[in-house]
Amino acid sequence: MDWQVIFFIDEGNNEPVKDFILGQSDGAIAEILHVFKLLRQFNITLGMPYVRKIDKSGVRELRIKHGSDIYRIFFFAHTGRKFVLLHAIQKKEDRISESDKILTIQRMNYYKSRY
Repeated sequence: MDWQVIFFIDEGNNEPVKDFILGQSDGAIAEILHVFKLLRQFNITLGMPYVRKIDKSGVRELRIKHGSDIYRIFFFAHTGRKFVLLHAIQKKEDRISESDKILTIQRMNYYKSRY
């Protein structure tokens, strides 16, 4: 059975990852949706080049390339066969910024406290 891919919703009912995705080109959106399909299908067994752990917190990055653009969507696996998409960036540097990691972990902790 496939896993669900769900968007993090903040206190103001905003879905920052969904908003980020919808702000991309049609081709990039199609590639992102394709990788979501792979994540749902192969779930926790999906590895490189699509998924990589970023630290010991349980957060992983979904790695998406479209043309010369590189995207990272940070997520974690939650009970009930759900992947919760927490934060998304268009990657411009080799390293993930500390502020992006902190925001991602804050959102994960917020989600876990609610569900």
